[in-house]
Amino acid sequence: MRTEAGYTTLECLSARPTLDVNGLWGGYTGEGAKTVLPSKAHAKLSMRLVPKQSVPDIYDKLEAHLKADVPDTMELSVRRLHGGDPVLVDPSIPPMQAAKDAMGEVRGTDPVFVRNGGTIPVVADFQQHLGLDSVLMGFGLDADAIHSPNESFGLDRFHQGIQAIIRFHDHYAGMEA
Repeated sequence: MRTEAGYTTLECLSARPTLDVNGLWGGYTGEGAKTVLPSKAHAKLSMRLVPKQSVPDIYDKLEAHLKADVPDTMELSVRRLHGGDPVLVDPSIPPMQAAKDAMGEVRGTDPVFVRNGGTIPVVADFQQHLGLDSVLMGFGLDADAIHSPNESFGLDRFHQGIQAIIRFHDHYAGMEA
């Protein structure tokens, strides 16, 4: 992995923009061997955006960067599939503190806020258009391999999640807005 100067590996893994190659293919991909020169190659990319970046702007910049390096003998086409703007929620706001207290009670340890997560486009929409922050509480472990062919989620964490959500509602209801 290549990281930016001035950032730790953990920061680069969780809080910095990324460009990920999810798949590469071209030429003959069927069973057995063939001696062919591929006429086409494909790549599937994804990006993690951070605050102050927008999907259309980053798409435009990536496409311009890629096209700038295409030789005259080749053609590049880019298909934009989807995207979600980044969001950052202040961990000191009351609902986040209620979530922290609830998770701590259920797990028996004080949670630590980390900048991590997936792309849930409606979360940014709530913040941008309605001025509302969302509380996202994660119960999975890295070992669960979420979104992989062998993903799993332990029943113990399912039950802990239920308890944490119940406690979150109780804590948040007791706070002043």
